[in-house]
Amino acid sequence: MLGRTHLAIGLATTATVITNPHALPQALITAGISSLLPDIDEEHSLIRRKIDIIPGLPLGFPLLLIADYFLWHYKYFSLLAAILFAVYIGFAYFTKHRGFTHSFAGFATFILILVLSDKMLLIPAIIGYGMHLVADLMTNAGIELLYPYERRFGFHLFNTGSIIDQSIGLIATFIFFAMLYHNFTGMRIPFKTFTRL
Repeated sequence: MLGRTHLAIGLATTATVITNPHALPQALITAGISSLLPDIDEEHSLIRRKIDIIPGLPLGFPLLLIADYFLWHYKYFSLLAAILFAVYIGFAYFTKHRGFTHSFAGFATFILILVLSDKMLLIPAIIGYGMHLVADLMTNAGIELLYPYERRFGFHLFNTGSIIDQSIGLIATFIFFAMLYHNFTGMRIPFKTFTRL
């Protein structure tokens, strides 16, 4: 799926699950980043275009390793979390698209990093990353869920970038803003409203 579709799905799902207005901003940032993170293995993805700065040069790789060092140095990451993050980034940058980062192994590594560092971000991170994998399972390309086993799994419903992909993104965006409005205003829509239609 397109990066913007993944982002919209991750944000919409998070806004639906986490309804506390005080926790929502941090949860949305976490879910947004997590919903894009699996595509860090693709040079032309939305997240890589933001991280690499110069197209065609994987500058994000050393920058992320430097960030990893500082996260460990300032005690945001434990040593094991920092090592796992470096391994995750290494696999992400130097393996093929929809491989490691789109697998159970990549998902488990990502979650373990958070368990070893900041459990407060765990639920929105799981939502963002998990919804990315579910969404890519719907596409014709599929994903290597059992990496390093190279077989791709998927439901083969549509192509990435197709009108269906873009429509899902628009619907998810609408749901996100509707839930955002609902969560911050406390508005309740009576059931009888729907029965009159």
